[in-house]
Parts: sequence; structure tokens; C-alpha cells
Amino acid sequence: MAKKRKQYWSHIIKELDNKLPINVYAAKAFPILGSKSSANKAISGGRLFYNGQPAQITDWVQVGDHLELRGSGIKNIKKVDIDVDIVYEDDFVIVVNKPAGIAVNGNANVTIENAVARHNMNNHQPDALPHPVAIHRIDVPTTGIVLLAKTKKALIQLGRAFEKNQIKKEYIAVVHGQVEESGRVEFPIKDKKAVTDFKTELVVPSMIFEHLSLVNLFPVTGRTHQLRIHMKELGHLIVGDKMYSKGQKTILGKGLLLCARRISFRHPETGETMNLQVHYPEKFRKVMQREKVRAKNKKTDKRKKRRY
Repeated sequence: MAKKRKQYWSHIIKELDNKLPINVYAAKAFPILGSKSSANKAISGGRLFYNGQPAQITDWVQVGDHLELRGSGIKNIKKVDIDVDIVYEDDFVIVVNKPAGIAVNGNANVTIENAVARHNMNNHQPDALPHPVAIHRIDVPTTGIVLLAKTKKALIQLGRAFEKNQIKKEYIAVVHGQVEESGRVEFPIKDKKAVTDFKTELVVPSMIFEHLSLVNLFPVTGRTHQLRIHMKELGHLIVGDKMYSKGQKTILGKGLLLCARRISFRHPETGETMNLQVHYPEKFRKVMQREKVRAKNKKTDKRKKRRY
């Protein structure tokens, strides 16, 4: 039976050059905290104790003091046994290939965080989290790569990297129309700057939509639904996107043809540059091939009619 995640830590100060504020010292003494702001939250949440009493933000520590931290500050969640494709995993991070129809986290009964919760139960790192925590989200109907942290250090460092746009992501989508070879979309979303670069990989004829394009998308910023909104504004709705179709005809029954294909980040422990990739779903290719065949057959039928 797997060990229950430790939720109590004790520390006695044996050496100290000068008195320090308790939040500064606790952030270093307890790796599960990892930062001054996290220590402040532990104090305000009543989880940090100073010589047996709830710590105060005004406390200063010295040699001989006894600190206790009760709870990681991250709630335990229900563990759900469903198969998830693990792209990469070690004691610090886990990268999964999310299927369509499942949320990354939140209040849903089944999420990616629920699905991989058991993957951190035997992690012996001192700042191991109760369960892997997602660094970012992708939409429920979107498939592809999701990065989760397994330690507090990884959570903090990767979170900061995302804020500074140091983590690079690449998506791939099947969209309506013939998209130009490459370009950039800079349409603001909710009055905030939003930038997406794109590069077209393949264009095929379509009987109904004239053309379909397989496009690589590179979000420079990370606004909610950014890629879906930007492709719609460019005049190339992502196939299957009912939310942004606004009555425009699209291919239904195959889901949203958008996949988080690649991610690149610096490993929070080793510093190694991680470049990870998944294959986009086979249905992307099948939809384009079907439309190409239908368009060809329609053209052939017209030629036959002209002959007679």
C-alpha cells in the first residue's frame, strides 16, 4: 500500500547568524513552501506554528526556536483510475497527452489532475506536492500536451516561466479555407494584447468549404481561447468549433480539431531544455483526406456531365 503524503513538518533552528523574519526563514526551512509569499499564506492560514503557538507575521526567529508546518496548503483531491498517456515523468514534473472532453482541473468529477493524482504518492522529494498540479490549462475539447508540477519548487519555477513567456507551446489545427503560408495575428482579446504566429503545413480542396488547411499555431501570449478566437478573426474557423462558429457551417461529430502538439521548457531541477511532442489525432488526417476525395469526386462528376 502506498504511503500517505506527509502533511506535517518540524524544524528546530540550530544555527543562525542573525534574527530573521519568520516568513523569510520558514520559506527556506520548509521546501514545500519555497517562497516568502507561500510562507505568508501558511501564517495567515494558521498552518505555521512558532514555539507551539500559531505564528504571526511579526515574529522573528532565533537559535533554539521550534517551527512546525501543518499541511501543504494544497488540498488533496479524489484519485480517479483512468488511462492517461504519459509523455514524460520524473520526481519533479509529469507531462500528459490530454484527451478531448476532459478538463485539466476544476470542479469536474474527472480531470487530468484527478487522473494523475496517484503518480505522486511515493515521491520522496522534501517538497513533494500532495498531487501533481497543472502549470497551465488547455480547453476541454482540445487534445494534447499538459505540463504538471510534482514538487513545490517545480510549481513555483514553471509558474514564473509561464508568466515570462519562457515556456513555448505549439498547436496544430485543421481550419476552414486556404491559409496563407505564414503570418501573425495580433487581435486583442478583452482589451488585452494577444499575439499568435502561424505557419501552414498542408492545404487540401474541400467540396463544401473550398479548402481545408492544416496549420501550426504558436501562441506568443496566453489568453483564454486565444487560438480559436484568432483563427476565427483571420477568417479561418477551426473545424468543429461550435462555440465560435456563430451559425457558420462546420464539420460536426469529430470534435474540435485542435491539438497542443509541442512544449519546450527548462527543467526546474536539472536545468535541461525539455522538448516534448505528441502526434496529433488520426482524425485530423482522415477529415482532410475525406474532404480531398469528395472534392475530387465532385470535379470528376462535373466532367462526366459535360461529356454527355
